Amino acid sequence: MVTIGLALPHYDGLFPGPGGTGPQRTRSALDYAQRAERAGLHQVWVSDHLWVDVAPRDRRRSPDCWTLLAAIAATTRRIRLGSLVTPAPLREPELLAHQVSTVADLAGGRLDIGLGAGWNAAEFAAVGRPFPATADRLASVERTAALIRAELGPMAPPIWIGGKRSGILRVVARVADGWNLAWDPTPADYRRRLVRLNEAQTSAHRPTASMLRSVGLTTVIGTDEADLHRRWTRLRDWVPGGHLDELSFDTWRSRGLIGTPDEVRNRLTAWERLGIAHVVCALGMPFGLFDDEQIDLLAAAARRVEATTSTKPHAQEEKA
Repeated sequence: MVTIGLALPHYDGLFPGPGGTGPQRTRSALDYAQRAERAGLHQVWVSDHLWVDVAPRDRRRSPDCWTLLAAIAATTRRIRLGSLVTPAPLREPELLAHQVSTVADLAGGRLDIGLGAGWNAAEFAAVGRPFPATADRLASVERTAALIRAELGPMAPPIWIGGKRSGILRVVARVADGWNLAWDPTPADYRRRLVRLNEAQTSAHRPTASMLRSVGLTTVIGTDEADLHRRWTRLRDWVPGGHLDELSFDTWRSRGLIGTPDEVRNRLTAWERLGIAHVVCALGMPFGLFDDEQIDLLAAAARRVEATTSTKPHAQEEKA
């Protein structure tokens, strides 16, 4: 059965109400993690960036990923949590392993580690670290994964690696427990990347069936057609930088998991048939939230998928 995760809102101002910066932002992120647990979602994910530039001269800062994960681990009991993704070259690997170990102590087996190669040179400059060449950043992902496993031993959390280019897919094939593809791949995009991943796993002498796979999808649910139009209008006004202004309703609707409850359920079921084990849902935009009710609507959609799969024979995974 496909499980559902939430791309947790945690950047300045990317919440439904006004304000939401500094301490209020960080407390709100923690509150939403607890709300996701109460709603019955499987997981929350925190991105690992110092900021996000939503428009020119509009930089939204974030609490530290691993500090926030520690707080979530200490104030929840059931829901899984993880980073999506930590840029391995941005952090000293020994320090990261120590941070991971502490969060794992608090989470009690509920932690997943997402790693990536990093891409934002400005972040590296801000923390006084050089921005390595691509090959060195990819090697850093492998070294960091190996160090974490050596330090934590049999209790090391699963390691997910995010990315879509050939280089990172080869790293996924060699060392990852799971692979994440974000944001908003189409099924055709996913199949093409999966072919490359399967080829890389074969070269690495790892069985292709051993890899857990997830996708990150923009998610907006309307209770019916009219309600979906209303939420589209509200979202378009809310998203910073006018990023949706040039999109038509139909073009926007074709993305990810956008639609009525039946449409969302059908798309989730289709992704499950493609072998996706987990879907990370961005409620309006990655790591933002424009509408509190979306969490409950998403949880209801997940329950519908669970009910459907429990009453029907499991569909055969589509071959890439």
